[in-house]
Amino acid sequence: MIELAKLTDLAEIMNIINEAIEEMREENNPQWGSTEENYPNEEIFKKDIEQKTLYILKEDNTIKGFITIANDVHDYDALIANSQKKSYILHRMCIPKKYRKLGIASRLMLFAENKARENNISVLKADTEVSNIKMNNLFQKQGFAYKGKFMYEDYPGEYNYYEKYIGR
Repeated sequence: MIELAKLTDLAEIMNIINEAIEEMREENNPQWGSTEENYPNEEIFKKDIEQKTLYILKEDNTIKGFITIANDVHDYDALIANSQKKSYILHRMCIPKKYRKLGIASRLMLFAENKARENNISVLKADTEVSNIKMNNLFQKQGFAYKGKFMYEDYPGEYNYYEKYIGR
């Protein structure tokens, strides 16, 4: 079942994130854990939970994946040409290693699409580090269109930017 995350889920979420950060380091992917703030950190997830933007896929009382689905506040405008239609931005999606290849990421993406349709959102937006092969492949598999590359001014790495037109 996919549901909003609660503060009581935070410890399990951080365990999943720490596993992902270690994996990214092994793959020379600077996307997570490579700054002084150790993004994404507990404070960011607390804020996601408070803002009701963090969704978890929970089965057998275990979090098997999560995604942040937030309203677009035009953060990409200064970085890359992007749709100005009403949009959601997808952030911080993570599936623990032992639950990959089970369709969980696809279920979370479909949930985001359905949520967008229900709320008259036209576009899903997302980015991932160039070296994050798994996420780049997932976006392409899910029908997201590659729109270009950009770099954050204050964060390491080079990022591929994607959009998926939902309609409306």
